[in-house]
Amino acid sequence: MKLSAAFGCLVATIASTTTAYDAYVPPQVTVQSYRQPQQVCDHPIYCNGPILERVQLSGVFDKDKTFVDMPTRKPVKEIVAAFDLLPEYATKESIAKFVDDNFYPIGYDIVEAELEDWTENPPFLRDVTDPVLRGYGMSLHKQWKKLARRQDTSKICKGCESSLIPTNNVFIVPGGNNSREFRYWNSYYINLGLLKSGLHKTAKGALQNLLDAVARYGFVPTGGRVYFTDRSEFPLLPLMIKDYFDATHDQAFVSEALPLLQKEYSFWDTYRSGNISYTRSGESPSLATRQNLAPGYVTSKTTFFGPSLFSTAQPSGQSSILASLFLRPENYLQDYVTSKTSMTGSNLFSTSLSNGDFYAASEAGTTPSVQYADLSTAFSGPSLFSTSSRRRSLNIPSTNPFADFSKDELLVLGTADINNTIAVNLNSILYQSEIIIADFIKLLSNNTDTHKSLQYRQSANERRQTMMDLTYNPQTGLFSDYHVSTGKQSDIWTINSLWSYWAFADAIPSSGSQQALDNLAELHKKFPGGLPNTYYNTTLLWDWPNVQSPMQHMAIKSAAAIENLSTYGKRAGDVGKGIAAGIAQSTLTSSFCNWYTTGGTISGVLDSYDNASGSSSGASFGSYAIGADGNVITTTDASDLGDYAWTNSVLLWLYDEYSRDIEIPTCPNIKLNIVQETTRSLRKLPVRRQA
Repeated sequence: MKLSAAFGCLVATIASTTTAYDAYVPPQVTVQSYRQPQQVCDHPIYCNGPILERVQLSGVFDKDKTFVDMPTRKPVKEIVAAFDLLPEYATKESIAKFVDDNFYPIGYDIVEAELEDWTENPPFLRDVTDPVLRGYGMSLHKQWKKLARRQDTSKICKGCESSLIPTNNVFIVPGGNNSREFRYWNSYYINLGLLKSGLHKTAKGALQNLLDAVARYGFVPTGGRVYFTDRSEFPLLPLMIKDYFDATHDQAFVSEALPLLQKEYSFWDTYRSGNISYTRSGESPSLATRQNLAPGYVTSKTTFFGPSLFSTAQPSGQSSILASLFLRPENYLQDYVTSKTSMTGSNLFSTSLSNGDFYAASEAGTTPSVQYADLSTAFSGPSLFSTSSRRRSLNIPSTNPFADFSKDELLVLGTADINNTIAVNLNSILYQSEIIIADFIKLLSNNTDTHKSLQYRQSANERRQTMMDLTYNPQTGLFSDYHVSTGKQSDIWTINSLWSYWAFADAIPSSGSQQALDNLAELHKKFPGGLPNTYYNTTLLWDWPNVQSPMQHMAIKSAAAIENLSTYGKRAGDVGKGIAAGIAQSTLTSSFCNWYTTGGTISGVLDSYDNASGSSSGASFGSYAIGADGNVITTTDASDLGDYAWTNSVLLWLYDEYSRDIEIPTCPNIKLNIVQETTRSLRKLPVRRQA
């Protein structure tokens, strides 16, 4: 099947760009009100101030996160007094001694934890008979023991402090070398995996930690450290509570969680949302006909990434420029270099970094499309320059979007326009959250909709309507982020924009759904090793050639939502497995093959790979790379795993949800040393798919 010209505009390596679809222009938006300002974390060591600036810029540590994860040996006031005695131009050695004298080593405030509900017979393997798949699944399940942690401040002196947010239950770390706390976005996938492993008590405790954070801060911070408490990530907590309830039917926990879910929703409504106005035309690709909404001037609320930050303190000794930029403590030096280049690199590009841009980029996480700047005027808020300047265009050649670019050439983070972007995935998640909260209110009201539940449903309907008006392209069936400053949809498409189909596929025109699924099928054919979030080699983690399991999970859920529609028509020539199942198999294959080449074995079933490293017993990775042919690139190097907990968790979810479809992986150019004969697939079981 020939790939549609519409998608050719998005993936230049698959088809040439045409002008046929350039004519679509969404409505122009006027911002009526922006989000309310949010106070930045002002902790004098871990968040802001001269101590943080001096230590992080000194080069004492290879990684910025090391210093801000070190508990204090003395009360903060004594440390501040000791710092004031340092000479203005203290040497690196003097600063290193200051740190050693006043801080404990990293990891001094956490310990490995036992899992009280551990089982050697996880439910996702209950019906798995194939010995290779069963053995690999069990190896994934056992990883939970390596990732479980609990907070322990018993060794820290009285009056001393840790940057950890207080937690009362076991939490699961993401798995990378810097993993010393929970991370919000990772927790969504970890929750899925724990539930599939039957570790319901552990899952509940981890969810309670997040709910406790909402009670303390009003929202779930990006991670379990105090320096994360002025930013968040995708607000997925309602989806997590729903997954837990679906697995356990624990209505009492839903009752306890509901007020806090509403509290977090209120945070996003207050500190990340704004009112916008635009004219809805009769030709707008909206749901006006179904909802009996007439064309005309409309006002609605939408949500953006990133806070509008302010500080109540201006620490003495810190440069006013750095204070106004709010550099991320755990990425301080990187942000400093980016900001300096942005300020001085006039030949490279012209930009203005508003306060909060770095935090917004961090909060957006997996949405690099909103980091790529269109040629537009900069955000009109506070900036480093007295006047707004034009943002730099990336000028990635359409003839070779996979060409190598250095970080100096791109400086993508330095061109962030996230504060001015209506992100598809964020608003899709909030739509899901609004529906889930409404359903929970109804559940706890004798299955009767109340005035409050109907309010949430109305908010969801209005959000969906706005997304259809501004981010949906009826000519392609695809969604793209909307740049308020230009009144245009993003030219750089991201796989994350499919999230809307997961959220409300049944409300999208069937022709668009079919187009989207056809395009996704062609994309999977082009990249059988996994779907990258974008198709530009920018050297950033979320771009080609890197592939992450969360993106595969989202694509699977979106494809399944379309395939489950009554209006869905199977493509000519399709037999057996659908697109969702095909991506599920690819996701399993990429992970399994790298596990095998890094020493993965199954006693009596699968011998080790001939070239595997003897120091590893099989590794999972936070991301994988695909080659020019679209297949996964395997490695024997297990030295840098990344945040692999979400990879394992998505695989456990696949084992359970796609047990009928997945087979023993076929690894490109690698022969599996199978000891005993196996079947090529799991025993055929009914598929339990959730749209």
